[in-house]
Amino acid sequence: MLRQRRPRDRKEATFLEHLEEFRQRLIRCVLYVAVGMGLTWAVRDQLMTIVRAPLERGAAMVEADFTFIIPQLAGGLVVSIQVAAVAGIILTSPLWLLEAWLFIEPALEDHERKWIVALLPAAVLLFLGGVAFCYWISPRAFAILMGFQLSMIGDQAAPILELKDYLTFFLRLLLVFGAMFELPLVIMFLSAVGLVKSAFLAQHWRIAIVIIAVVCAIVTPTPDAVTMAFLAGPMIGLYLLSIVLARFVEKGRSRREAEEAAARAAASPAPALAEPDPYAVQRDDTLPDEPEPDEASTEAHEAVVGEPDEEAVKEPASPDEPENQDPQ
Repeated sequence: MLRQRRPRDRKEATFLEHLEEFRQRLIRCVLYVAVGMGLTWAVRDQLMTIVRAPLERGAAMVEADFTFIIPQLAGGLVVSIQVAAVAGIILTSPLWLLEAWLFIEPALEDHERKWIVALLPAAVLLFLGGVAFCYWISPRAFAILMGFQLSMIGDQAAPILELKDYLTFFLRLLLVFGAMFELPLVIMFLSAVGLVKSAFLAQHWRIAIVIIAVVCAIVTPTPDAVTMAFLAGPMIGLYLLSIVLARFVEKGRSRREAEEAAARAAASPAPALAEPDPYAVQRDDTLPDEPEPDEASTEAHEAVVGEPDEEAVKEPASPDEPENQDPQ
């Protein structure tokens, strides 16, 4: 059962208070990531092998050979910190997603809180699913990019890649996929609180595809069309899934609102009927009463019309009798 809203939750905070709360939660998120980074630092060598594997498998698909280099003196330390930091972000994703929920939770109603509580575990699973999908699909993308490399330099030379550039590209791609896979839950939550409609999303799907393509072009680490296509394809599928989920949520919200309206109608007392007045005069109102003519109106009517002339009113002559008879 959801807990009752406490009095402090009903308090409307000022902008500075919201900003202060956001700062405190952001600091806690940084501490979570720092702790996770400390835990993953101990296995940084194993993590380095894991993040290098997609490029190595992609190169094997096109039968290409390559060499990693670290030109900077402190390059090894920098790439180790990068790998440990991204691994810490992924490891502590349930904690900083919980902080994000706690930041918006006081502003929600009880039925909206129910949706957040249900969607929070799904948000963690979708983030991790996006990271896993990126790791699974990346060898195919790297094979295509490596093929372009070989077509430019020929099969005789082996590409020389900088390890820092590759890790920056790949680790950012992992986080972008994890964040973009949250789209169905975001749209589902907005539909649950009544901010978006599934009919609107279905009607403007063409515009949504253009927006997804633009966003994917912006957030991907490189400007190539291959990486953008590998991200835009799943995003379009997730957008279509979001329409189905939003429609499902709308049906549940409409049913809940109907039940609440029926409960309010049943709880409200019926209006009491007025008791008849025993001293009231009973009368039949089925037919309207004809007004009685007064004497003044009668005399005015006779003055205008006049009395009928008795001589002017004669009976018509009988056809058997002649019109002119001489008196005998």
